[in-house]
Amino acid sequence: MELSKLLFSKFFTYWALTIAILTIWGFSIAVALADVKDEFLDKLKKRGATAPRPQTRPANPLAGRSVAETLRPPAMDRNEAWLFDLVTQIAKNLQLAVKIIVLQDSMDHYLVHFIRGKQLVSYRVDKAWVADAMAGKTDQQERIREAAGQYLRQEFFGEKLTPKAPAAPAKVPASPATGQTPPAAPSGAPSRAAPPSAPAAPSAPAAPPAPAANSGPESGASGTPS
Repeated sequence: MELSKLLFSKFFTYWALTIAILTIWGFSIAVALADVKDEFLDKLKKRGATAPRPQTRPANPLAGRSVAETLRPPAMDRNEAWLFDLVTQIAKNLQLAVKIIVLQDSMDHYLVHFIRGKQLVSYRVDKAWVADAMAGKTDQQERIREAAGQYLRQEFFGEKLTPKAPAAPAKVPASPATGQTPPAAPSGAPSRAAPPSAPAAPSAPAAPPAPAANSGPESGASGTPS
């Protein structure tokens, strides 16, 4: 009985020590693996910090859009609003469904943009034309109407511009001396002044009168004395 207790006690002590050693050894391995893992992660972080990162380009908000689709109408002053109403009426007369934007360039001239889908057509209007038209000059207003309408017909309808006929040359009055019209000088030829007239030749002196013939003492007698 005593022997069996002794053997059981030794057996229990042996396995208890074995289990304790194995437990300590297992915890040591776990701690070592944790340290190795931390060192490995630190190396990865340092390598990622020193490595050059590819620069990511920001997304382009205008990608896939044309210039015409990026224009937005700004606030207009009095002159721009007047020109906007005028070109809008021109576009309506041509039955053009377009979006119109009026801007000014650095020289204060007016840029009128006509937008139809992705198509952008721009027309420049001289600031002097607008100022004169707003001052009440109807000829300048008609000039803007004609020029802008012709430009729109050319750009949107493909209408070709017809050159204006040259002005007829002015008629030269007839010369009073001859009664004939002198030929007109050719276009572009330089005008020449008429050469000065030659001075008149001096008149010749009058010839002296011829001497009268001597008559005899008697009528009808002539000859030498006897």
